[in-house]
Amino acid sequence: MFDVCVVGGGAAGLPAAIAAARAGAKVMLLEKRPHLGKKILASGNGRCNLSNADISPAHYVSQDSALLGPLLDKLTVGDTRAYWQKLGLELTPEDGRLYPRTMQAKSVLEVLLHELTRLKVGVTQNAHVAAIDSTERDGALEVVTQDGQRLAARSVILATGGKAAPQLGCSGDGYNFAARFGHTILPPAPALVGLRLSSPHLKRLSGLRLQARVSIPELAKEEVGEVLFTDYGISGIPVFDLTAHIGHRAGLTLHLCLADQASLPALESYLRDRLRLLGHKSMHDALQGYLPTQLIAPLLQEASLPLDLPSRKLRNSELTALAALQWNWMFPILGLNTWEQAQTTWGGVPLCEVDIPSFRSKKHPGLFLAGEVLDVHGRCGGYNLHWAFGSGRLAGESAAASAT
Repeated sequence: MFDVCVVGGGAAGLPAAIAAARAGAKVMLLEKRPHLGKKILASGNGRCNLSNADISPAHYVSQDSALLGPLLDKLTVGDTRAYWQKLGLELTPEDGRLYPRTMQAKSVLEVLLHELTRLKVGVTQNAHVAAIDSTERDGALEVVTQDGQRLAARSVILATGGKAAPQLGCSGDGYNFAARFGHTILPPAPALVGLRLSSPHLKRLSGLRLQARVSIPELAKEEVGEVLFTDYGISGIPVFDLTAHIGHRAGLTLHLCLADQASLPALESYLRDRLRLLGHKSMHDALQGYLPTQLIAPLLQEASLPLDLPSRKLRNSELTALAALQWNWMFPILGLNTWEQAQTTWGGVPLCEVDIPSFRSKKHPGLFLAGEVLDVHGRCGGYNLHWAFGSGRLAGESAAASAT
């Protein structure tokens, strides 16, 4: 009989196991893949952006957003720094984002694995959990693996992750386990992922990077930064942050502003002056040096303007329409990119179905949930790893206190 069994050896499960063992619990960690922490190693392009200097509910999305404030007060940046420092990991800031000083994700995983070893946490890899059931024995839970092994524990922590990046082992198993105990599952959807768009210009635009303001008016959300056109649509951090709010909503439109000017009249005035100065050039050539060459033909075609039209012959109404298009180019959104490309998951077990801040299930006193399996996700910038590491730590402490 173990005090605590942690299901999942990722960004929530590893801190959960460490916290429980530090509290004196006898802990077993089960991971279905051959190696622990695969998603940690892949995060931040291998650099592991593990937190942010600005942790607040404004950077997170949840159906139960009112619960996030008191909860994040328990997961401060100061606590995060102290936690990692105690493990021997030095952090360094970069534009508000916190990284390991080594700028290597493997440094994060190494200190976690070293602490597991020091605390003598039991670890079983290639352990595919098939079921988690209640038993008649002192309220304990029984974890059953696909190969028939049975493990009893007074507390079980679900740290299985969501469905994002299945190539790294995330399959949504935790939703099935939670549902068996009576938990609601908000249907998961990819988040922090590219958008599939409807446009005849995508093939020509694919590969183009540029600064833009992107918005989805139906969601009242807007972001600014570098975007990347792809053969399926558009990507980049501003787009990823917009997708944190989409979930299963359909019929949305992406609005793209490709202007530096502060207003549409200012943009129109600039274009009028530029075309007056370069009136001897074609429209295509007159826009070179101002817009990326790869953008010019699609923009003019969308505005129904010939590329070889002498710019001095552009009518006022056509100039107004061209400026309006550059200011607000609209693309129907066909949907989100695939789970394989997603960084995190929209949806999951509602936060209101666990006790705050213990993360104990309100459906079973021996069950705890942490990380991406819950209906909480953040924007880009270290918010999701901050949530996973922090919620795992609190769940581990609570599970140990409940079991010992």
